[in-house]
Amino acid sequence: MNIREVAERTGLTPDTLRWYEKIGLLAPVRKIGGRRDYSEREVRWIGYIKCMRRAALPVDAILEYIRIYRKNAPDSKAKRRAILVEQYELLKKDLEERQQALDYLRLKIDWFDGRVTNLEDALKSAPADTLLSGDPELADEAHARVAGVAPNIHHPNEKPPAP
Repeated sequence: MNIREVAERTGLTPDTLRWYEKIGLLAPVRKIGGRRDYSEREVRWIGYIKCMRRAALPVDAILEYIRIYRKNAPDSKAKRRAILVEQYELLKKDLEERQQALDYLRLKIDWFDGRVTNLEDALKSAPADTLLSGDPELADEAHARVAGVAPNIHHPNEKPPAP
């Protein structure tokens, strides 16, 4: 199968396929008359690489995994499993951080939409590490609340109460 056929079948560009080969994700592809001739095995490897990329594994982790697989040492499975577990933990931590970011953005959107007229109430349920995120509105309010002098925060479209 030539590179264009493999590109169409896998959804990757010919440049990506060449790059995979160049960096070692794919073993050197047999060439006939100066043109790459991919086997079904290589196409399956490309599918596996795509699967690992969809699972958010960085290229260097996939390279290490493949390097260990190719050596076929007795402890190969344990080492490959360790790579997957490490990547799982990293992704899980990233997901937790992104969830905090989503929660924070939801709070800010709700505040702008007027669903949260008193930011102090919203802050009571916000995670502590979100409060110290560098946002002056939240940081000032959080510190004021902790000090017991929290001002009333109202939606920008509302008139503040008279003093």
